[in-house]
Amino acid sequence: MKQVPLKKTAIIGTGPGGLMAASQLALSGSAEVHVFERRSGFGRKLLIAGSSGLNISHHLPIDEFAAHYEGCTKEEWKKLLTQFGPTEWIQFLNQELGLETFLGTSDRYFVREMKAANLLKAWTQFLEKHGVKFHSEHELIGFQSTHTNITLEFKTPNGVTTAPFDQAALFLGGGSWENEMPSWVELFRKKNIKVVEFAPSNVGYEVAWSSAFLKESEGQPLKKVLLSTSRGKKLGELVITKYGLEGTPVYFCGISGKATLDLKPDLTESEILKRLRDMKENFSPMRRVKHLLGLSPAAESLVFHHAGEAKEQLEKLISMIKRFPIELIKPRPLEEAISSRGGVALNEISEIYEFKKFPRIFCGGEMLDWDAPTGGFLIQACVSQGARIGKHLAS
Repeated sequence: MKQVPLKKTAIIGTGPGGLMAASQLALSGSAEVHVFERRSGFGRKLLIAGSSGLNISHHLPIDEFAAHYEGCTKEEWKKLLTQFGPTEWIQFLNQELGLETFLGTSDRYFVREMKAANLLKAWTQFLEKHGVKFHSEHELIGFQSTHTNITLEFKTPNGVTTAPFDQAALFLGGGSWENEMPSWVELFRKKNIKVVEFAPSNVGYEVAWSSAFLKESEGQPLKKVLLSTSRGKKLGELVITKYGLEGTPVYFCGISGKATLDLKPDLTESEILKRLRDMKENFSPMRRVKHLLGLSPAAESLVFHHAGEAKEQLEKLISMIKRFPIELIKPRPLEEAISSRGGVALNEISEIYEFKKFPRIFCGGEMLDWDAPTGGFLIQACVSQGARIGKHLAS
């Protein structure tokens, strides 16, 4: 029987999407896989994402999971997640990488050790065991393709080098955690590939706090509050910063403009009113709040320093506690963002993430123009896209 030659395949980028594409190829045994990274170390974005706790996915039905994404239609996201979703991702971590995972109280999945470095080490060792070759300090600076083969051009410490491949997948990353625009953007535009301008996502917002409030509360949490904006509502914890707010609720639904905070979401306005009116002592409205509502110290400070005359009138004060007005002035800069929106326009690629203008070259991950909140949605989308691309390259 004639042996089918292995397809020489380039995976460029060592984020979750690139590593997953390489993994699908490695498991198939159908390709000679080369993974390239422009930096000296691998998996930078994965290490950054895991610096505050390595949540890897979310425990939601696929229909609800898909609703958290922007960029493609909900049906397209459902199809992607059905092919390779949380179940398949966790199974890969457990069975192929030997890592233990668990479901937290926040309905997010975590790797037990909570360290991205250990995940990255296990993943690269798995790939190397399956014959994948890694190349650091190789920055993609050019590419050409036909229906039969492609040529890639890299800048390396030893100069510029070119290499032929049968197929390639690019996972070059987005605009987050970068001090300047990724160099691939200009390359793609010269190739007549539309790239949407990057904008910060999952990022803090600036708020004009008073100096007295900041002196008391900077760095303190607003625990269990409900943030409401024109983008929606999200319950969770926010942190007071010198410039404004950080935390999951503002990452989920932050948008410039007027917003409100429900500082006591587990009680209705009438329940709060009854509780404070029934207090026997003849305390001021603020003292009643302090003694009976159990607000976090930062929430009490926020009311004290920013409620104005409402502090003196019980019903107005309660109304403000339930709908505390704030102004989200603008998002923090892109280099501070957890992720970015913008990137390669989705009409430039096919359903299997192949460039329409450059056959046999694929792309995925944060370099594409889609968006999702934190909490496992970002990494899940990247590995799901990587799995689809890798399985197609292996077929």
